[in-house]
Formats: sequence, structure tokens, C-alpha cells
Amino acid sequence: MVIQRLNLRDQVRNELLDWLSDGRLAPGQRLEEERISRALGVSRTPLREALASLAGDGLIEAVPRRGFRVPRLSAGLVQDLFPVIGSLEGLAVRLSGQQVRTLATGLQELNGRLALSHLTPRQRADADRRWHELLVSRNPNRELAAVLERTRSRVRPYAGSWARSAAELEASRAEHEAIATLLGEGRIDEAAEAVLRHWVRATRPVIAWVEREADPG
Repeated sequence: MVIQRLNLRDQVRNELLDWLSDGRLAPGQRLEEERISRALGVSRTPLREALASLAGDGLIEAVPRRGFRVPRLSAGLVQDLFPVIGSLEGLAVRLSGQQVRTLATGLQELNGRLALSHLTPRQRADADRRWHELLVSRNPNRELAAVLERTRSRVRPYAGSWARSAAELEASRAEHEAIATLLGEGRIDEAAEAVLRHWVRATRPVIAWVEREADPG
């Protein structure tokens, strides 16, 4: 796609995040700035600014005298980061107060999309990401929102982990449904605790996927 020139660095950053999610930027890949700038229709300056921003958030790595590369998948990162995301989302739910009750129907509708059999793993990851974005959309704390956005962006390269068994997919959907039900009933603290459990449980299938990717044989 050709990037418009409004907020250029952020637009380039967002596009590269999509590339990390859909596999166009693969783990371990060196980023060729000239090729990427041509593909996006931008100069090297906003591209380098976007790359520096992504590196600052741990999404890519700066390599001395060689530019940037995509980090390799890490089971340790999943183990460490998923409970952090769950805790941050749980806090966002609590801070949202009773306003979050109005999201229950929308969360249930988005959750239904995860049941569609024709979705690719990365399409499921996108549907899941939008579900979690809606979940915290009533959070009034802008600092928390910024921290949460940066932290969640670090798991974008793990979108392929949605190539899961039917049982794992159903478990995730059931947890989403339970959280939405709790919110609709105004049981905010219980919903926040369920969000944390949801992320902690998700570490197992994602780590299993990382290990399969590292040793496909």
C-alpha cells in the first residue's frame, strides 16, 4: 500500500506492525530499508523513525552497522509477557467501572467471529486482538492505555499461534464468553480476574506453537 503523508512515522509503524502479524516480516529476518521504503512509497527518513520506534518497544532489534532485524520467537517472552498483559487488561477493566457493562454485547458478537471455520490463523488473531481492544476501550487512564498498547504490540509476531486445535479455540472462545457475561452482570472484579486467568492459560498453546516453529521436524 502507499502511505498518505499525515502522521507519516506512525502510519509506517502501524503498517510494519501488520507485516509482523501476517508474516511478511518473519522471525530472524533482516529488514531491508530500501525495499520496504519502496513498498510503502515513503522516504528512508520516516521509515527509520518508525523502525527506531519499533526497536524502542522491543518489536525489532537494532544490529550495529547492519540496521534492524525481527527477533526470533521466544517461549520465555511469552511466559513473561502474557501474565503482564492480563494484569494490565484486568486493571483497565476495573478502572472502567460500570461503563464496561455496555460492552458485553459487542464482545459477544466479536467472539462469534472466532468460531468461523474459514478464518486463517492470522485472521483469528486479528479478531482476537479487536476483542481485547474493545474490552479495554472504556479505560479512562491514558497512561495505562499507552503502556498496554506498547506491551500488547510485542506479541503481534505470535499471530501464527492461532493455528490451534479445535479444543484450544473453543476454550479461548468460552473464556471470552464468560468474561463478557460477567461484565454484562456488572461483576467487574470477577471479570478482571478472569481476564488474567485467560492470558495465563494462553501461554501453554502459544509456547507449544513457538517450540514447533523452532523445530518443525
